[in-house]
Amino acid sequence: MTTVVIASFFEEEFVRRIREVDGRLRVLYREDLVPPPMWPGDHAGPEDWSRTPEGEEAFLAMLSEAEVLYDFPRGHVRDLVEVAPKLRWVQGSMAGAGEVAEKAGLQETDVVVTTASGIYSGPLAEFVLMAMLQHAKNLDRLRRDKAEKVWRRGATGTLERKTLCIVGVGSIGRAIAERARPFGMRIIGVKRTVREDDPAWGYADELYETDQLRAALGEADFVAVTLPGTPETRHLLDAEAIASMKPGAYFANVGRGAVVDEAALVEALRSGHLSGAALDVFEVEPLPEESPLWELENVIVSAHTTDVVPELINPAQTDLFCENLRRYLAGEELINVLDKRLLY
Repeated sequence: MTTVVIASFFEEEFVRRIREVDGRLRVLYREDLVPPPMWPGDHAGPEDWSRTPEGEEAFLAMLSEAEVLYDFPRGHVRDLVEVAPKLRWVQGSMAGAGEVAEKAGLQETDVVVTTASGIYSGPLAEFVLMAMLQHAKNLDRLRRDKAEKVWRRGATGTLERKTLCIVGVGSIGRAIAERARPFGMRIIGVKRTVREDDPAWGYADELYETDQLRAALGEADFVAVTLPGTPETRHLLDAEAIASMKPGAYFANVGRGAVVDEAALVEALRSGHLSGAALDVFEVEPLPEESPLWELENVIVSAHTTDVVPELINPAQTDLFCENLRRYLAGEELINVLDKRLLY
């Protein structure tokens, strides 16, 4: 019997689907022992939530039996190895599970970590395309003109024949490329390494390795960053990289905030070197009230929730977890296995 503990909120219909995967599964789940969702599809819950002493005792008893965990348990990330000694596999609810796996000390263990990579890619790509289109068509000006009843005639912009540089051609980057291509954009991608048989060639006209980042940025009218937060990617988009972007380029980040030197980004937006930005992630979250990004009219601020699509998330999470459970029981390779060295 394989004991599975569900450590974040799931509706009963999805818990039932997980239980029905195989008769060899013992699935433990108590709704009162996991953070309640702040919105449909939320797996984090309120920051100030905590279990009662009785609930904590019951939850620890469940963790002590867990061979498989769905999600990292609230309150027991850093001591996960100690409280879940039988643990062999964690299925994260997030695409960027590397940072949490590192905090849990799983890098030096045999515990397999799988991510939710791919589940959030479509909504994040839509956010980037929305931002690029509104910028090209000057939607802010159109809204001002309507509010002021101004009949302003003149030229407009387009995405056609513009170059989009996608920094990180993983599942999110590929989803962006797929949606940008029909608009007639030229796509260039930046990856850690590029091979002749790299699947990313199916999504980009040109591929650059990370050490060629500035050359790639210098070609772009639009830049979209999708990278995870790792020691290797921290401030990869620093002041020098931002300065290498084409004057007037538009910037979007749907990866992790720590990838970008935020102070350098603010300066580039203030000076006009960059024409605007669409940001779903930030170095500090929630974004502090004193951040100048709130005041910049050419910046879209999203509270790291642009990928929250309730009708999509939990059904897709369940599909992925159920398929991985079947593979786990059959001794087959799991989907979305985290490279614990690279943390993605």
